[in-house]
Amino acid sequence: MKDQHEWSRGDAEERIREVFDDAKAGEAQIVRDSGGKFEIRFIPDNAAETLGQYLARGAPDEA
Repeated sequence: MKDQHEWSRGDAEERIREVFDDAKAGEAQIVRDSGGKFEIRFIPDNAAETLGQYLARGAPDEA
């Protein structure tokens, strides 16, 4: 399985179901647009929080 797949914006718009299905299968989808790109990933509802996400939340406020 590939780690990611790249699309032009036009191709992604025409094949949006394939973009989403591939993302759900675990392949990041990169959509190139003028001036940048979009990255589409599927995150299941029961996904565990990553260490980076945990650390980005910061410490609880002290009372």
